[in-house]
Amino acid sequence: MGNTKSSKNTKSTSKNTSSTKKTTNTKNTTSKKTTKPSTKTEEIKIKEPEIKEEKVDVSKEIMNEIDNSLKDDVVERKSIKRKHPIINFLSFILFVVGGLFFISNLFFNNKDSNNLFILVNSLLLVLFTICFIFSSVSNNKRMTGLGCILLIGYFTFNSLINMGYISLNTFNKVDNFSNMNLSQVIEWASKNKVTINEEYEYSDMVDEYNIISQSVKAGTNLKDVSSITVAVSDGPNPSKNIVIPNMVSWDNERVINFVLDNHLSNVNVDFVQSEEKQDTVIEQSYTGNMNRNDELNLTFSYGEELGYEEVKLIDFKNKSKFEVMFFCKQHQLNYEFKEGFSNTIKKGYAYKQSVKAGEVVQINSDPIKIYISRGPKIKVPDFKNYSLEDITKWVIKNRLKIKIVDSYDDSIKENNIIGTNYKKGDIISQGDTIEVIVSRGSLKMKKFKNLDDFRAWADKYSIKYEIQYEFSNTVNIGEVISYSYKPGETIKNDDTIIVKVSDGKKIEVPNLKGLTKAEAIKKLKAVGLNYNFVTKSSDSVEAGKVISQSMSAGSEVSRNSTITVTISSGKNTQKKETTPNNNNNNNNSNNNSGGNNNPTPTPPTPSCNTCQVGRDLNNVFINNSGFNEVKSALYGYFSSRCPGVSISVVGVDDAGSSGGYVGGIKPGDTLSTCGGTYTIRIAK
Repeated sequence: MGNTKSSKNTKSTSKNTSSTKKTTNTKNTTSKKTTKPSTKTEEIKIKEPEIKEEKVDVSKEIMNEIDNSLKDDVVERKSIKRKHPIINFLSFILFVVGGLFFISNLFFNNKDSNNLFILVNSLLLVLFTICFIFSSVSNNKRMTGLGCILLIGYFTFNSLINMGYISLNTFNKVDNFSNMNLSQVIEWASKNKVTINEEYEYSDMVDEYNIISQSVKAGTNLKDVSSITVAVSDGPNPSKNIVIPNMVSWDNERVINFVLDNHLSNVNVDFVQSEEKQDTVIEQSYTGNMNRNDELNLTFSYGEELGYEEVKLIDFKNKSKFEVMFFCKQHQLNYEFKEGFSNTIKKGYAYKQSVKAGEVVQINSDPIKIYISRGPKIKVPDFKNYSLEDITKWVIKNRLKIKIVDSYDDSIKENNIIGTNYKKGDIISQGDTIEVIVSRGSLKMKKFKNLDDFRAWADKYSIKYEIQYEFSNTVNIGEVISYSYKPGETIKNDDTIIVKVSDGKKIEVPNLKGLTKAEAIKKLKAVGLNYNFVTKSSDSVEAGKVISQSMSAGSEVSRNSTITVTISSGKNTQKKETTPNNNNNNNNSNNNSGGNNNPTPTPPTPSCNTCQVGRDLNNVFINNSGFNEVKSALYGYFSSRCPGVSISVVGVDDAGSSGGYVGGIKPGDTLSTCGGTYTIRIAK
């Protein structure tokens, strides 16, 4: 027990010693020996909690460091925004410029541009710009994605336009051409793939070669337009009706100005001796309404006497023809007009004279030759490599007229020139018309509503075609069964389109001979044939029964065809009644003349044959051209199809092409050998 207690005391002492170890300088050897093992054990126990406390402190420090780092990152990001004002300024400028770009396209874009096309493009770009700016400032991923979608849309939209899947004409509208120069209109039309047809009209209000009116209203969507006809000013109308005032007492200057301002082209002047004031009108042939090119005679006074025998000649260069004539008449000079080309003087004005200006000439002497300009000598260039715009500009520059004709040609690229009515090197004058044939490229077969639409299209572009008729149980008579080309297929230049037209359902003509009229009608109605009855006497067929029919039994015809049926009227009783009368007449005649008693025989009743004109008659007009060729073909056709039928082909004046059908026999008509002469009228 004592040992145990002593041990506890020792431990207690040891603890005290250990706790005061740092402050006590005295060292007890015995105590060290006694407490050494115990001290080691206690040191381990004491160090463990100290280590734990040290770990906790480190974790807190790490967390604090992370928090501070995150705060510093946020502060740094905010400071970055504040540290780049140039980026923000550029973003703002980009937004403003994008907005102005959109507004300018919306309200101020050029009228020749594709309005809606540019509008869609600019809208896509502006929206992309907004998304780009917003995502750059806010780092918003959604706005970045939306911007990508808009940019993809922009590129896709323009790619489809370039590849032709979307037509620009979907967005384009027809411009207002009023007072626009023809060359500008041609350029616009070429850009938008529209055919321009010109019609020249006189106008006092619109300058020459400017547009007066257009056939398609401005603002019409171009997808519905393939061609536009424009009225082009041809300058003042030379035959326009104007009012001629009473010009008596007018001086020469006033008269000249009136004549030139009103474009009068047939004014004659004369000067006579008079007591009236010199160089004033003393008489005129007409006042009131008259045409500009009607003749107007004016008489001027040169005073009581002429007062001179020679005249110093003026320079006539750039003087109008009327002004030259006026001067020569005023000074009693003989003159003679000649025409020639001039590259510097306007057409209708003097460019050269046989007597130089300033020279003195005697009155009533030999004629002075004055040369009036026809305009420049125009030599036709090689149009082979010219575009339509180039030709138009050349035409307008040389004060010519242009007529544009389009034609399909599989060997010439679309919008390229096929040819003109003048060849390289030809000499022409101002006012002449250049006809330009423009290629529309390869001809593609179209889809047509009916045969008339096809014919109009084929005739317009001189496309060869042949119509063939055949029976059909599914297609109505006269309607197209098929074309030899499907819609969209290319038709070569010299190809012929075969058009198969329905002749209706095929009907077999029944045998009507020996039937009564009622029985024949019943049989014809049953098969769908129309009928026409004629009567004829017959010694062999009972009255009221069929003698013959215009279509032989068993022949194949189309439904609703018309057949002519001949019904017997019985025996010819007129022959018996008239024979005695003839004999009496003959006897009387013989008694008077002493001739023979043989009666004059009665001529037999002729037998009539009929035939129905087929639809292949149309091929005569299709396959032949010109009056003589068609006429010959018609005689051959009826000679083989309707032998014995008399026809006459006559030519008439008609606006159509020579050899075109005007009137007379047509498909479906029934002709008879007893029907006299049938007339067909065709254009000369």
